[in-house]
Amino acid sequence: MEAVKGQIRYISQPIKIGNTQWRLVIKERAAHRNLEEDRKRLCTEYQWNDEGRWQPGTNWPTYNINDTYLGMPRRLGKLYEREKEIIELLINGKPIAQMNLFE
Repeated sequence: MEAVKGQIRYISQPIKIGNTQWRLVIKERAAHRNLEEDRKRLCTEYQWNDEGRWQPGTNWPTYNINDTYLGMPRRLGKLYEREKEIIELLINGKPIAQMNLFE
């Protein structure tokens, strides 16, 4: 797969895990080399703040593609759960459920 810097569509509010701020970003990426030119897909990416600079999760010191959590903090699952509805809306087109008015 080609690494393409895509347009950012959404940036979550950061959360603090340990001493580090983390956020979830939804942005465009090339989906596959064999797709037509300019065809992009949306994907999620975790980013962490290093001295005022946001870094991709792949730059995290313990990043490990062979680990279930990619070597990143397991508590990132809380961030994903918090942002799950917006992820479903932007990536899969699934509408956000409306709250029951009578609850």
